Amino acid sequence: MSDPLSVSNARSLGGLPLADLGTGAGVERMRLDLDPAGARALLGSLRAQADAASARLAQATRHHLERSEHGWRADRPRDVAVAVHRVLTRSRFLKGSRSCFPPDLAIATIGPFVEQRLPVTLMVSGFPFKQHDNGLKAAGPHPDLAELGALVRLRELHRAVAALYPPGLQVVVLADGGYSRPRAWSEVFRYRARVQRYAEHAGVAGIVRLCDRNRYVAGLLGERGWGERERGLRQVRNLVETLAGPPRSLAESAGADVRMSRALPPQLLAGVPAFRDIVSSLVYSVPVPAAQGSERARAEPMRWACQVLAEPDRVDTAGLPGELVRARRRVLASAWRHAVDHLAAAVADNAVGVPERLPLHVRLATGAPRPGCSGFSYLGGSTLLPWHGTGCLDGRGRVCADFLVSLHDRGFLPVHCEDLAGGDPGDSGDQPLLMVPFARTVFVGGRRRVDPELLASARLRSR
Repeated sequence: MSDPLSVSNARSLGGLPLADLGTGAGVERMRLDLDPAGARALLGSLRAQADAASARLAQATRHHLERSEHGWRADRPRDVAVAVHRVLTRSRFLKGSRSCFPPDLAIATIGPFVEQRLPVTLMVSGFPFKQHDNGLKAAGPHPDLAELGALVRLRELHRAVAALYPPGLQVVVLADGGYSRPRAWSEVFRYRARVQRYAEHAGVAGIVRLCDRNRYVAGLLGERGWGERERGLRQVRNLVETLAGPPRSLAESAGADVRMSRALPPQLLAGVPAFRDIVSSLVYSVPVPAAQGSERARAEPMRWACQVLAEPDRVDTAGLPGELVRARRRVLASAWRHAVDHLAAAVADNAVGVPERLPLHVRLATGAPRPGCSGFSYLGGSTLLPWHGTGCLDGRGRVCADFLVSLHDRGFLPVHCEDLAGGDPGDSGDQPLLMVPFARTVFVGGRRRVDPELLASARLRSR
């Protein structure tokens, strides 16, 4: 039985026993509301806890460097670079191995900022759009507590660095919604507008620059260069589509990687994820066709999506219902098509030298850490990206992201907050700000509420 106070810590829907998961009967009908006082308590605790963690980390870093780096001084570029490197590679922020971003590289990258007493520029991808298409990850298209927590994490990182080096950080977030995977711009812009408001709530509006990736890259390349990239993208996409071939199976998608490695120069594939990895991820993100058959399947879309995605590659077994086979084939075809788009965009960027044109920065890698980048986790734990799941507080008050279907199975309750929703156009009010364990709720004044002690203890994870 699932622990009703904890989260799954799954990194992918594929890591959950989808075939066995229930949908938490009755959970969706039990709505909790967070009033303005509750919202203030939640935000106040998140900010206060993050600031206290920043102060502790800065103090510990200073003490460590004064002991290990004899003569360490906060006004020397090399010494500041070493300090920033140590902060970035603490468990609160780090994802993967520290070896990807060694101290020598940190000194070479950070030193020039310190020499001019400028904020150190970090660059990270993020906040594209909420992945809600299959109904198993999130209940709707809006950011929630997971994104808010991610922004508080950036506040925590900035304040820890600023305590050692007062100019602190400038964090450039390349919001890549619609850049490598088609998406309705109306949805992307609504999502981004609320993220920007959350940045104000988190106190990072002057530190975090949320940049549309299309516009950012177009600014780097100039009008002529962007036109060249767009023409090249169309050609590359046609080639990648040909090399990928028609959708077959997840197992056979590896053959597309072999064909591409033979047809494309290595420099165009540098830093580009494998086609198989992209397809294997997207199969759990694209929409699941609605059930047309049984009345029960139509009435329980989450259960139906679980059936489709429990074994998305299983389509040839005798006796499988035809509707299930057709749905799985459509899901694979959609993931295949979007994987072609994603890979083609990355290859087109390499073809016009986008990576080389980026200004000096420390790159934070939220995916698989790679040499030259400092691996970064917004929320810790399973390192599930905030926009890939639903924000929640676990039984200990820690901000987590988990999959909606898992939270339902564990009996978590949805908590809505009109105060933080902001009355966005197109917001039906059906999507919660967060979810909480039933055991951390109280029945007061004739209705069920979030336990005030849970809100007062809300904090980010330490690792």
